[in-house]
Amino acid sequence: MAIFNLRQKELIRLLIAENDFKPIKYYSGILKVSDKTLSKDINFIENYLKNKNIKINRKPGSGIRIKIVTHQKMDLLNDINANLEAVDPLSIKNRRIETLKLLLTQSNQNTSIQKLADAYYVSKASIANDLKFIEDWLQSYDITLDRSVEGTKINGSEVNIRKAIASITSELLNDTSDSLDVECLFRLDSQTIKGLSKIFDLDLVLYIEKILIDLEKTLEYTIGDPYFINLLTHILICIKRVSDGNQIQGQNNSSFTFLSADDAISESAAKLALKIYEKCKIKINDSEIYYIYQYLVSCGVGQRLLGNSLVIKKDLEVNYIDITASLVKMVSDILTFDLTKDTLLHDGLILHIRPMLNRLKYNIQIKNPLLKEIEERFTEMLSICQIVVHLITLKYNLNTISIDEIGYLVTYFQAAIEREISYKKVIVVCHSGYGTSQLLTTRLRRAFPQWQIGDVISEHKLNTINLDDIDFIISTVHLAIKEKPYMLVSALLNEKDIKNIKNILIEDSFENTKQDLQLENLEKLNSAADIYINTEEAVIINDLEKNNAHKLVFYKVDFGKKIQIYLAGNSNIKRLAIQIVNNTEGSSCIKFFILNSDYKHAKNIVMEIYHLYEAKNAMNYLLECTRAIDVQRFFMKN
Repeated sequence: MAIFNLRQKELIRLLIAENDFKPIKYYSGILKVSDKTLSKDINFIENYLKNKNIKINRKPGSGIRIKIVTHQKMDLLNDINANLEAVDPLSIKNRRIETLKLLLTQSNQNTSIQKLADAYYVSKASIANDLKFIEDWLQSYDITLDRSVEGTKINGSEVNIRKAIASITSELLNDTSDSLDVECLFRLDSQTIKGLSKIFDLDLVLYIEKILIDLEKTLEYTIGDPYFINLLTHILICIKRVSDGNQIQGQNNSSFTFLSADDAISESAAKLALKIYEKCKIKINDSEIYYIYQYLVSCGVGQRLLGNSLVIKKDLEVNYIDITASLVKMVSDILTFDLTKDTLLHDGLILHIRPMLNRLKYNIQIKNPLLKEIEERFTEMLSICQIVVHLITLKYNLNTISIDEIGYLVTYFQAAIEREISYKKVIVVCHSGYGTSQLLTTRLRRAFPQWQIGDVISEHKLNTINLDDIDFIISTVHLAIKEKPYMLVSALLNEKDIKNIKNILIEDSFENTKQDLQLENLEKLNSAADIYINTEEAVIINDLEKNNAHKLVFYKVDFGKKIQIYLAGNSNIKRLAIQIVNNTEGSSCIKFFILNSDYKHAKNIVMEIYHLYEAKNAMNYLLECTRAIDVQRFFMKN
């Protein structure tokens, strides 16, 4: 299907509505474009209409008129109304995405501000602002906008251009409006197909999807959905770019050892290239095949679970098993909650971390569609994983790991913690009638099927029962008990009760392993000179950089709204600075500036900061301090 811009759609509507011959100037006047631009539009539309047996008649001296019957009018109007290139002229975001698509996919061609203004019915000043935004966005991919008398086009390496196209494609996949009416025969849902078909030919999208499914069957491995879409998008971008004469060149020859290796993944990459040639008649060179290979190993292809046995070929370059163990140990240390014996957590992380390390090695980015929800629901665990992953990168000298990747790691840890609340011995205290008590017990068993629920007892019998083997108490009355956690619920156990039980059990699991507040590392590094009360952040950083040989690079993580950690792993000295901000109503916080290249020591400091974050009374005291000496005394006595 042809893709029309807004002006071309409007021109089709005008032609359909007009019964008489009208000169081109008539239509160009209405659409406020030049006769030359409109003639090009007419030629484009005319080529599209040939397949529908519809003609645009030209009569010298009179103009043009569309030759069309009633049912064809309805079909044509339906086509342009459902056309995939529909852009809300009021949506700046959509207009900028469309402009980015044009610049990236036609990187060898110049465009102009006037052309873009004509296409989107906006002023040249609006387009100029769009291009400034686009220029800033492209900087993160090391791509620039080149402006000359011929027009504007992008300038960057082929690899970076493809990464930018992949990012734009990911943005289009999130568009939930007007799902494409395509039967989902394979893996992709209609929304994903719709997003991909905004850039790529629909038939080609479905073809590549099919050959990837065949590949999964050959390798006996199912690629996870986010990675499947990532791989498919890369191959589509590869085809589009190669078709336009843009091949990846200059890969190091040592990288091509995979081509002669007798393994299923390298063979699969070569077979994919052959399938692409059969469909599109374009030759994929060795650099392109190696690029496909990189995406395959970054999707986790080459590892699988057979029954309960984890089967993974060990890499010599990076010991991902050690990295997994370090990750679990550090998270456990900060939480003071032992997760090192959780085999499900360990095996699940290994399956994710090995391809993640390949993605780091080949600089392949993935998008996490769950990230926003993870940020909202698992804020604390996300913060812990952010700081721990950063320490892991320091320990193993890894590249920066994206927040999208970290979000996936959070799900493994959160699942492990929630598994801990699944196996509980529980008693129920209820003073209401027998029927209500049984209803409460039934609802508890339904909400927590793995609980072992004992008898329902009255409050006065609670003191006669040995609670040593009991993990938790559910009660419909207030209890004067301290040795075991309990939760007050309604006799009918509503959804709010169930949510509160889950939350308190997770918190209690941590509390049972915590000791008194120990701040030994914070005390040792703490000095009055490094305590700042309501001081500008820039002033603090300037002070910290005075004794360093180079500019500090800080990695920032928030613990809730009250604590911020700034970790500079490139510091040549060990130093800690504390900033108390309490001069702004409603936005008080404590900032810790950690200068430390020793990941072990930095982890111990972070662990103490997290325990301080959990100690609400201590936090409240520090947030009210107005003198550095009071802050120092607090750490000295703890």
